[in-house]
Amino acid sequence: MDEGKQDQNAATSQSAATTEPTTYGYCSWHRGYTAGIRVIEVVEQASGPGGVQSACGPCREQYGLVPYADRP
Repeated sequence: MDEGKQDQNAATSQSAATTEPTTYGYCSWHRGYTAGIRVIEVVEQASGPGGVQSACGPCREQYGLVPYADRP
């Protein structure tokens, strides 16, 4: 196998191994824009817009936050 195909196969297997979606948005904990945010809390209201709080990977780890989609 040539070197180019090895590099391509390695890149494919690395991207396939990543199961967490990568999104770019606002982290409510460190108050800045970043990649890899996940929804942590959905704030619902009877009337009005409500809201969503999201966190990046480092903030989820630091504060022990569980993404909304991963909760039982």
